[in-house]
Amino acid sequence: MTDARIPVSRVIHTIHATTDIYKCRLLYQDALGGLVFAENYFPAEDRDAALLYVTDHMVEPMAPRNAEDLTKPFVRMTAKIGQAFHSFEIKVPDGKAASAAFREAGCTVASDYGVFFFVKPESTGGVLLEVCELPMPNDPYDRGNWNPAVGAGHACTVSGLDHIACVTADIPTALHFFTEVVDGQLLDDARTELPQPGRRVLLRVGDTRVAFIQPDDTASGPLGAFLAKEQNGIYALVWKVADESKARAHFADKLKLRLTQDDCVTPGFAINPEDFLGARHEFVTG
Repeated sequence: MTDARIPVSRVIHTIHATTDIYKCRLLYQDALGGLVFAENYFPAEDRDAALLYVTDHMVEPMAPRNAEDLTKPFVRMTAKIGQAFHSFEIKVPDGKAASAAFREAGCTVASDYGVFFFVKPESTGGVLLEVCELPMPNDPYDRGNWNPAVGAGHACTVSGLDHIACVTADIPTALHFFTEVVDGQLLDDARTELPQPGRRVLLRVGDTRVAFIQPDDTASGPLGAFLAKEQNGIYALVWKVADESKARAHFADKLKLRLTQDDCVTPGFAINPEDFLGARHEFVTG
């Protein structure tokens, strides 16, 4: 039987919306050993971006050039969610075919430029999803000799991305989209107590693990507070560290970033999001 689902080869990157592209880029470089390989300006959205790898996962800090021009979709989104994770992007073989298939499946598609577009959160279980067929400019992943160990040796001891953690009030829709509309795989479906009681499903989407957590009480607790504010579903990037004590010393002692275990969706620890321009980064030993 032919699989009619849209194939996803990889999660390309996670976008971090910010108002200070320079400071955001430096944070990823200094704190997480991020290696910048490209920078660009996209006139249609009037925004600047940097492309960087933290070991095996690409992050794209992105900032509006004119924050007052609300005629641009990215500017409107940044005004809505503030500094925070904006979306993650999946790679598909044919952008136009994927856009048509998603629309036929009842999904809401926005900012469709043909080769890339967005699927709105109501269609995916709460996360804003970017879809693209093109490689990123100058992406070392596409050169044939890519080795994520290029990031090894940094003081943070990050060895790779463990998973993207999303918070939702609608796990059934997330499961439908990521396992029936695209060819994601369900890895686990279980109860969680972190940071409050709820259901957690773990999926493999392309080459990346993505978790969706639905708290039992969507109106209270840290996850309820997250759902109550303007956001695009991504709660945290969860990284594996080889040495927790070295990582803590690098973040707290050298860079003076505040660390916390409050509100974590893992047994690990996090950098206070206020110290990372609104983005939550958690760390687990692995």
